[in-house]
Amino acid sequence: MFRSNFTIIMKLVFLILVFCPFFSCKNPEKTLIDAPVCTIDANQRFYTQDEMTAAFRNDIIEKLATSNQTDASGALDRNKTAYFHVRFQMGISPLADYAVDAQNSTALEMVVRAIEYSFKYQMADGDFQLIIPPDLVNTAIATEGDKVSGIAFFYSALGAGLLALQENSGYQAQLASKQRIEILISQYQLTLNFLKSKATLLKQIDADAPNRLFFDALAFYSMGKYLNDRDAMNIGTDFVHLALAKKMPEGYFLEGTGYDSSYQGVGIAIGFRLLSVLKSDEPIRQILYNNLACATRWELTRIKPTGEISTQGNSRVYAGGETFLGKEKQVAYSSVIVALWNMYYYSGKEEYNDVANMVLAFYR
Repeated sequence: MFRSNFTIIMKLVFLILVFCPFFSCKNPEKTLIDAPVCTIDANQRFYTQDEMTAAFRNDIIEKLATSNQTDASGALDRNKTAYFHVRFQMGISPLADYAVDAQNSTALEMVVRAIEYSFKYQMADGDFQLIIPPDLVNTAIATEGDKVSGIAFFYSALGAGLLALQENSGYQAQLASKQRIEILISQYQLTLNFLKSKATLLKQIDADAPNRLFFDALAFYSMGKYLNDRDAMNIGTDFVHLALAKKMPEGYFLEGTGYDSSYQGVGIAIGFRLLSVLKSDEPIRQILYNNLACATRWELTRIKPTGEISTQGNSRVYAGGETFLGKEKQVAYSSVIVALWNMYYYSGKEEYNDVANMVLAFYR
């Protein structure tokens, strides 16, 4: 039952996060609440991406991967029915986590297959094809910004996945898989160059959604790091600064018109992923941690004693709030759990572990 519910909610949350720009989503106003300025729980150390994955419970890493299985062609999510857009290939990252954490050859093959499938739809300028399904043709209006944003989502997952493999000795020994991935390096760079040419556009369209700014930051920085492209890495840190500028003194990130306990969790989770791939000498490293710690402390105030994540006062996700394809958005509880566990491992404070388990038990 847990695996079934977890998989369904994970897929719903994923669709809400990455598909909304293609459609009109209801975005009502909200009222802010007063909250004290947050405190920062100091980090005991920094983690690499694979170190953090190893710290997590094995069953959680496995469940995140099993909710992102490819088909025989390498398609993920909505692309399984027929190719839609590369943004729906974001399952590459959790699959890569599981591949290195469990040294699982099946998961590794899925990662390779998903990457190969994705780049079959790359165009000559580095953009990717968009093929809207017949049932959405009359409702979907994709702007240039929507398509570029979709590629940034995809590259945030691809970059994280490639770096997870790169820093793992087990993967380095898998020569055949490694060769299949590295033969596409010129294509990776082509799309990264395309995204670099669209960085200003992304900054404009994602200005009021800090969770998306974190996705952008991870896309540029992780792929830049993998490809040794310092310019892309610098663009990534620019997006980090933009995201952090949206954090209020109380600890919440300003999503649209106010705070949102659901998208707060998404932003924190992606922010922690980014933290794990930053080079050790990046000046923004400790600054990013401090802001994520502050933001996670605020998120604790939105979790009830039962483990339920309160949506009261949210700007986007709450009863009667934003809708997606005619359905009301649901709380991204899995992202909140990931955020809390990251904070637990960084700070060593059991409070975060206890609350993460409470949230997991409630939504299980």
